[in-house]
Amino acid sequence: MIDHATKRSDEIVVSKKYKYFMVFLCMLTQAIPYEVAQTIQPLFVHPIVNTFHFTLASYTLIFTFGAVAASFTSPFIGKGLEKFNFKLMYLIGIILSALAYVVFGISTKLPEFYAAGILCMIGSTFYSGQGVPWVINHWFPFEGRGAALGVAFCGGSIGNIFMQPITQNLLSHYMTGNAKTGHLISMAPFFYFAGMLLIVGLIITFFIRTPKKDETVVSEAEIKAGKEAAAKKKASEFQGWTSKEVIRMKEFWIFSIGFLIIGLGLASLNEDYVAFLDTKLTLTKVGLIGSMYGVGGLIGNITGGILFDKFGTAKSMSYAGVMYVLAILMMIIISFLSFGNKMNMIAGCGYAIFTGLAVFSYMSGPAFMAKDLFGAKEQGVMLGYIGLAYAIGFAVGAPLFGMIRDSANFTVAWCVMMIFVVIGFLLLVSAAVKIKHRQKELINGNH
Repeated sequence: MIDHATKRSDEIVVSKKYKYFMVFLCMLTQAIPYEVAQTIQPLFVHPIVNTFHFTLASYTLIFTFGAVAASFTSPFIGKGLEKFNFKLMYLIGIILSALAYVVFGISTKLPEFYAAGILCMIGSTFYSGQGVPWVINHWFPFEGRGAALGVAFCGGSIGNIFMQPITQNLLSHYMTGNAKTGHLISMAPFFYFAGMLLIVGLIITFFIRTPKKDETVVSEAEIKAGKEAAAKKKASEFQGWTSKEVIRMKEFWIFSIGFLIIGLGLASLNEDYVAFLDTKLTLTKVGLIGSMYGVGGLIGNITGGILFDKFGTAKSMSYAGVMYVLAILMMIIISFLSFGNKMNMIAGCGYAIFTGLAVFSYMSGPAFMAKDLFGAKEQGVMLGYIGLAYAIGFAVGAPLFGMIRDSANFTVAWCVMMIFVVIGFLLLVSAAVKIKHRQKELINGNH
């Protein structure tokens, strides 16, 4: 895999094929280990709630606790990646997530499920949340990094396409009754997924790595060109405000509150949709809708960057807001229909496509908005602020949806989520417009 013909002194320039192989391994990480650890978990909500007689609100706290735990441990895992061998860190994450599924399989009480959810989310941070960007940034320090990250994270959407129906078909073999009232007769699916995650993760661990000390991932010419391009770009772009200056801006707080409220509304679309659709469709059809969501997400991830680059924050997020409103509208329509109605499948596919097309708003969105709105001066700090606002809303949103559903019904719950999404996007977009106006005034004043 190493192109020895391009050696310079005692260094080896790694071939592009080998670097692309690393991208493929990151994509595979997202498609299977990440998919098992995070994305298919909502598919188990309804069967578990029925089997152990939990309330939807109490069980969906598993996502809140997991998100909070992952957010808290992420900085420490990032520091660990700097000190320890990457393969070891990757392997630890795989083992933790696989162990979590074993714990799921032997759990009977809520605290046990909570512990498993926390363990699973922390584990995925090792190889996905922190691991994938760590690998890509090392193999693509200059040109091609954005494209490589985009391809790598598309693995999650690709995994959705086949993992959703596989999971639903597997669950149907270990359930009795229909999707609405059925319960598990065996916890075997958890052990199957634990084995899948561990086996695939071990295979990836054997190959995935960061560059060795005697390897060079770019030539001297590419390094020089990259530094010159970066310097030229830095000189011409808006440098922005410091974090202290931003915190004093009322527009920043309006923006953050808007993104937090958006998180409240979107949590239900990502975590509770299965529990709802199971009451309206068979498990197999719900799995197919999950596949459609994967297709929509694949398109959304690819087109999201183009939208941001061409139209900026306000217009791109407005588009995302419209897509989410349409997605929730599909859920409201389904809530009025009976189990098995043909319109349920049509509206369900509409939900999947609309939601998938807008995933860029919270995946690549925070990184783009941090720099586009507040400049490059303290981009990392601003990304942390923006990400935290959404994470808080998302963590609270799932159990809140369950509480509303338990006290009223799904229709009311979806209507409340619609209100959150509309208000959140209105606040965010209006704040973005005002921030860009401030930015232009500052630039014009300097000239």
